[in-house]
Amino acid sequence: MLTMKLRKERGANMREKDALRRVMERREMLNNGQVHENNALVADDFFAVFALGNPGEFETYNAEQYRAGNLQAVELYRGKSPHWGYTDHNWGYRSDTEFVISSSIDFSLNGELFMRAMVMEVYRRRDSEWLLVRQYMEKYKPT
Repeated sequence: MLTMKLRKERGANMREKDALRRVMERREMLNNGQVHENNALVADDFFAVFALGNPGEFETYNAEQYRAGNLQAVELYRGKSPHWGYTDHNWGYRSDTEFVISSSIDFSLNGELFMRAMVMEVYRRRDSEWLLVRQYMEKYKPT
């Protein structure tokens, strides 16, 4: 009985490491300007809510809008050394095929802090790939 439990835990740990590895690779692509590769990891049924403007204001995005926004951001930030610095707070499985991670992000341009945000992301395993399916981002004031 104990051996069976240990095997299940070991399997869960391997799946979690696989999900975390893919999340980290996606972030590295983002910071390296690999927008097309990054966009390929956004699920077609993706949905996002961003509260990055004034309090009480928010925008929603589907997959097509999100991918287009990523392409626009690359052009907008060209030559400004954009960097998304993530600090992960918690993560875990929502189901066998969904992985949830909460983080804070320090976004900087030319090495200077531009914005801080809290983010919750949900990734879903489809075939052998972890795709971003939901994202909620809320800006807060840098301290």
